[in-house]
Amino acid sequence: MKQTLAPASLLAIGLALPAMAQEYTILDTITVYANQSSLPLSRTGASVDVIDKDDIADTPSASLSSIISGTAGVTFTQPDGPGGLSYSGANYVRLRGLDQKYAPVLLNGIDISDPSATQTSFDWKNTLLGGISRVEVVRGAQSALYGSEAVAGVIAITAAQAPEEPGREGSVAIEAGSYGTARGTLSYGIATDNAGFAVTASRVRTDGISAYSNDDEEDGFAGGQYTFDAYYRVTPDVKLGLTGFAFDSEFDYDPGASTGDTQQRGLRAYVEADTGAVHHEFDMSRFTVDRDTPLSFTQAYEGERDKVGYNGTWTATDALTVSFGADWTRETAESFTDDEVVVRGLFGEVQYAATPDLDLALSVRHDDNLQFGGFTTGRAALNWRLRDDLTIRSTLANGFRAPSLNELFGGFGANPNLDPEKSRSFDLGLEKTFANGAEVTATLFYTEIDDLIQYTTAYNQVEGTSVSKGVELSGLLPISDRVTLTGAFTYTDARDSDNDPLQRVPRYALDLGVAADITDRISASASLQRRADLPATFGTGFTPEDVANYTVVNAQLGYAFDNGIDAYVRVENLFDREYEPIPGYETSGRAAYVGIRASF
Repeated sequence: MKQTLAPASLLAIGLALPAMAQEYTILDTITVYANQSSLPLSRTGASVDVIDKDDIADTPSASLSSIISGTAGVTFTQPDGPGGLSYSGANYVRLRGLDQKYAPVLLNGIDISDPSATQTSFDWKNTLLGGISRVEVVRGAQSALYGSEAVAGVIAITAAQAPEEPGREGSVAIEAGSYGTARGTLSYGIATDNAGFAVTASRVRTDGISAYSNDDEEDGFAGGQYTFDAYYRVTPDVKLGLTGFAFDSEFDYDPGASTGDTQQRGLRAYVEADTGAVHHEFDMSRFTVDRDTPLSFTQAYEGERDKVGYNGTWTATDALTVSFGADWTRETAESFTDDEVVVRGLFGEVQYAATPDLDLALSVRHDDNLQFGGFTTGRAALNWRLRDDLTIRSTLANGFRAPSLNELFGGFGANPNLDPEKSRSFDLGLEKTFANGAEVTATLFYTEIDDLIQYTTAYNQVEGTSVSKGVELSGLLPISDRVTLTGAFTYTDARDSDNDPLQRVPRYALDLGVAADITDRISASASLQRRADLPATFGTGFTPEDVANYTVVNAQLGYAFDNGIDAYVRVENLFDREYEPIPGYETSGRAAYVGIRASF
């Protein structure tokens, strides 16, 4: 079981965590999801990117998926206008060439991947950027931590978080612009010595553009996202917590004047307790989704996930930490089947500082799926600091993906005889830091999947091994104390067992960014996204079509007033490029937005 931590908690852990007999400086950025217990990024062997609220504010985009795709190893296909709101089948983030069904998405510790979807996965049109304060992207096989689906990694989102220190904090943001778009977010949090509460509410509406490029009818979207978080310290060693969210949307989609709607609900309750050197966490969560898309083979989709778990962490010595636990999960999709997926899991992890410069971690998990039987996964991770400025990271892991309820029992092409996909992955990374604050990271990755499930005339198991391999490069360069450049480049060679390239995976993905404080009040930022050598893919037609390379530039200019008020103007697709990542589906032309943010 994983808990999400407020930024104050993350900083406190980074400063107070025992150094495990090491004399190097611990970074105060913490990864919560790369291991069974939290660690500074400087000591984990996994490949992790953490996007904080400042990064989000500085990025000239209102799409969370677009911001995530600016990190190495991550790409996103975004058709049909602002936010890619109409064509749900394409709104998938891909990690290392593998699509969303291989990467669970968590919101405040709740798994929000849709159990009623074609494959158990998350549709990124079902989250709004407003109120999101942190995103953690963990790449590489994580089935040893998260079980089925986590073959490519995991994406963890933090929304409303109650303050850990006594006090009050709040913010409000409004924005309006092209395509009749209007957005608003209100966040507020309060804490005492023993309790805390926070709430965030976001709304957006847009007239949109046509999903089909050969149609002039606008496809609009309107949605709201509401998140809360609360805790109470019964004693200094016992903490009770409750967090939850609601998402509602109505959207138009092609062909014709089709409309649909989505409702999602999530709730998680937990208890944390310390008994000597052991930290305990018990939690229960429920996630429900109700989607209505009249032109689908099943018009209404209803999915539900219940989860109960326990996680214990024993700090045996300054150099040795042992985590252990168990969980139980049930998934249903009553709109098309009475069958359910029930999984019981046992897991453990050992983190060991073998020397002052070498951290090792071994994770093991066994899942007992009542439909498919048992499956054991493992992950070994290494973090070796060759010098203060040079670090090697590596992981070796296996994973699996059990067939979804829709693949097994859905109304179109279902096959109840499917078996789980099996995977193996390896990555090796080198990180170099420089005296001026610059950073460069290079990572080689390799993932292979056996018994891939693909749709032909029905869902079938494909003999052979599919492989996704490549290299990730990322860097940060402070030009001065006011200007910083960032960059990410990924080369991906993803192919199925017939050696055909996987659809919608660019061989070359380049993302560049610049953030500048021009004066004490004026700031500017810009981002460039280049996607090249995309394979032919299906779009609105029935045969694959070629996809042209494309480059998109976004920009933002801000001004800071007194009393915590900021105003900005941002422009997406600054040079008004025409491009279609999916043939036949429209993308936004140049679009301008004006907004105000205030903290109180």
